[in-house]
Amino acid sequence: MAFKWLTRLIPQASEGEENSNALSRAIAVLMLEVAQSDFEETEEETSTLLAGLAEHIGENSQPLEDLLASARDDKANSAGLYEFTRLACTEMGLAERCALIEQLWNIAYADGVIDKYEEAAIRKVSELLYVPHSDFIKAKLAAASALNKTP
Repeated sequence: MAFKWLTRLIPQASEGEENSNALSRAIAVLMLEVAQSDFEETEEETSTLLAGLAEHIGENSQPLEDLLASARDDKANSAGLYEFTRLACTEMGLAERCALIEQLWNIAYADGVIDKYEEAAIRKVSELLYVPHSDFIKAKLAAASALNKTP
């Protein structure tokens, strides 16, 4: 009896861990989209991306470099961003999605230049995550003021 109860718990725990890893990879793919949208991923953008990943996923068993490599593969093999934004939208609350948009702005500001393609990528992700436009602008201004940049 106790064994059956235990076996029912184990798959649920691994399923929850699997969802957490999938969400972490989805967030990493969205961050990569912004970092690579201007066709030049700089070292500053990559380090900001890794710092943002560490902030969003917290203590995770998967090393950040492995997560980033996995996200690069996922991005290369995907047809678009919908599968990643859908997962993020269902697993994250509005406040978390707004924080993610702010982190995307931090990545865009990392190299000191906001390219029109970076802004377009963030806008697209923001719309797919159902983040209100006012929160999109607030995130942009917060990221700019944190880095002493003008939007």
